[in-house]
Amino acid sequence: MVSRQLLQSRALPVLFLAFVLATPASSRSVELNTGWRFHRGDEAGAARPAFDDSGWRAVSVPHDWSIEDLPGQSHPFDKNAPGGAAIAYTDGGIGWYRLRLDLPADVRSRSVFLHFGAVYMNAEIWVNGQPVGQHAYGYTPFTLDIGDAVRPGTNLIAVQVDNEQPSSRWYSGSGILRRVYLKVLDKVHIDPDGPTITTPEVAVDKAAVHTTTIVANDLARPVEAQLISAVVDASGHEVSRTASVRTIAGGASADIVQAQTLDQPALWSPDTPNLYHLVQEVRLGGRLVDRRETSFGVRRVTFDAQHGLRINGKPFLLRGGAIHSDNYMLGGVSLPRADERKLELMKAAGYNAVRSAHNPASQGLLDAADRLGMLVIDEAFDAWTVAKQKNDYSRHFKQDWRSDIASMIASGRNHPSVILWSIGNEIPELTKPAGHDEARALADLIHKLDPTRPVTAAVNQFGPGSEGFIKALDVAGYNYYPERYGPDHAADPDRVMFGSESFSAQAFDYWTAVETMPWVVGDFVWTGFDYLGEAGIGWTGFNSHFGIGPYPWQLAMAGEIDATGRLRPAAYYREVLWKTHITPTSAFVEWPGAVGSLPDKASGGQLALTNWVQDDLHPVWHAFGLPADYMPRKIVVFSEDDEVELFLNGRSLGRKPVSKATEYEAVFHARFEPGELKAVGYVHGKPVSQWTLETAGPPAAIRLNVDRSSIRADGDDLAYVTAELVDAKGRPTYMPESDRLLTFKVEGAGVLAGVGNGDPTALESFQSGKRSTFHGRAVAVIRAGRRPGPIRMEVQGAGLPPVAVTVLAGEECRTKRANALGEPVASRRGEAGRPLGRTH
Repeated sequence: MVSRQLLQSRALPVLFLAFVLATPASSRSVELNTGWRFHRGDEAGAARPAFDDSGWRAVSVPHDWSIEDLPGQSHPFDKNAPGGAAIAYTDGGIGWYRLRLDLPADVRSRSVFLHFGAVYMNAEIWVNGQPVGQHAYGYTPFTLDIGDAVRPGTNLIAVQVDNEQPSSRWYSGSGILRRVYLKVLDKVHIDPDGPTITTPEVAVDKAAVHTTTIVANDLARPVEAQLISAVVDASGHEVSRTASVRTIAGGASADIVQAQTLDQPALWSPDTPNLYHLVQEVRLGGRLVDRRETSFGVRRVTFDAQHGLRINGKPFLLRGGAIHSDNYMLGGVSLPRADERKLELMKAAGYNAVRSAHNPASQGLLDAADRLGMLVIDEAFDAWTVAKQKNDYSRHFKQDWRSDIASMIASGRNHPSVILWSIGNEIPELTKPAGHDEARALADLIHKLDPTRPVTAAVNQFGPGSEGFIKALDVAGYNYYPERYGPDHAADPDRVMFGSESFSAQAFDYWTAVETMPWVVGDFVWTGFDYLGEAGIGWTGFNSHFGIGPYPWQLAMAGEIDATGRLRPAAYYREVLWKTHITPTSAFVEWPGAVGSLPDKASGGQLALTNWVQDDLHPVWHAFGLPADYMPRKIVVFSEDDEVELFLNGRSLGRKPVSKATEYEAVFHARFEPGELKAVGYVHGKPVSQWTLETAGPPAAIRLNVDRSSIRADGDDLAYVTAELVDAKGRPTYMPESDRLLTFKVEGAGVLAGVGNGDPTALESFQSGKRSTFHGRAVAVIRAGRRPGPIRMEVQGAGLPPVAVTVLAGEECRTKRANALGEPVASRRGEAGRPLGRTH
């Protein structure tokens, strides 16, 4: 494995890569995540190497400046932001990044590439003052050949980003949002995009693995190159090998096709996400000049209207959630662990699929989906030639769509998790002949680049004008039209469909269609995970001007999992609806009062659309100090058992059947009295599950819970620390009057990357380390540095004992999934956390 250690000069931020690259095998890829200088705003001459950036701020990339506090205030939100509620009242504009790096003496004899995972948006890049490329789309990776621009010794990379607002219908972030790599390769090398791997024949006892690898020869003379490709299993054992020799002309490349057979293959599926590695070497006369490792899975995916979706012959229903790309307190920054955590939480809640709405998924998310067994619909665009926002991608579609589609395919083609390519979402011109032609052109290009996966799109307009668009698709995505599943099947019996977007509050109706109609292969709720932007869509609704939430709304409040990773009641209902057996019984209490638990409930007036609004249910049994305390409260119990019984302080409030006929829920009413509210589930008359809510007292302590006790000291890895307020008996608090302002301080081999609480209207900083709890909870993110050692986070709140937790950053730390508990500062001992609702 290539060392990624980077040294920083005391005088200037210069990354010394010469010692990293001067190793026997001359092809190396190094992540450029530290040592950058950043300036928010435009600067004349900033592309010149001699430009003085000493006053600029040092940052690590990926980096998003839109999530940072605005000058003169303690939060990033601007009431007058041109993008408004759509982008969470944040600002875009122009930003500059500069990086100095030291390259070896022989760099001009190498092929040198600069790879960006994503830059939002309109990026221009210079190397040593020389323009080397531009890239408009903010979500596709791109690679620039900078071999003619680099030189031995110190080099300067400058990047200008122009996020002219409004450019998006959701929070995009601004800046270098995904990882950056420098690839210094031998003149004879594997194409930077890597091989194409397919598994055209898959059976339990045997599988065929076909690879097409582009080997480039940037020398002026021909070479005889040997390509060796070995398949290595999860335990590190080589299970197959092949080699090919090809003469490649100078300045040319060759497509080398190879085939291998695997006996008794370990197949990939959501239930068994087995992965292999293709390890490839290019040799010239026996000398190793390039080496590449590519992960892949062996699986066969089929769609048809009679059997639905099958993976390796086994039927699967897509239990899906649409997700946006932001990571809340990190903004638009896409770090692998942030993307992985999002999928981990969804997988743990019963989801088995995500739709990357409405842009290509990050490499980190696809890697995580492969490992976790999450299926992915990878989506290209939200707009084609017709704009949805003044400065969105539609300005670039005609000239860039082919390269951006090719980029999406190249980055996702070897991921077994990707099962569908989506060419767009709710394309305005889909009812027009021009839209039909565009759809066919996009689908044709995808079929050419990847004939192994079907093409889909999310359709929201139906009728005679849309048929030409739908006929260009292999699988049709339906946004909010379950009533068309039956009639459209009658008209076109071979059409495969799925709910590409659905309303959370109508989960039962949408899922019933999936369970009863074989041609409907799944359902993707809007949304699985809450997100920044489209502020208030899940609470305030739209008004007559199609505005969404009034300032200071920031979060959509549409996620079944909130922005910090906490499951909302709708997620527990879905666990029951899907019969996952994860949480067989759960109970929630309706928030009393005409306004509800959040402000602006009726901001849209009579024209408000509340389709995305979930029921105002909460895992809390507490007094509100309102006249409603004297009235019976609505208590909703979700269960996949036969019956549920509700107890208040040991007293039965009744026993009710639950089944498909009751939509797997039972409703009770009870007046508040402090103590314990418990729901018990029964199967065949025997208690098998329960859920308990207890009245908590005032906050007496902060309890910390960290998702991983050790992380990699690679500059990118993360640990998420949940700070929870608990009463004297260790019961979590929830009511607004119990919330406290907390201070988070990080010392050691890492930094504080952000803190969030899930409050959709809070005007608070994500970076300052000061953040209030919301419903008794806040979540902080630690980002590792590049040196190993302990990272200590201390959390303080007024009137509460300070507590701390330590995370170890190491060069090769094995990830520990078990929770590491926060400890009081004085005693270093703590108590394990427990959820507000407890299932046994």
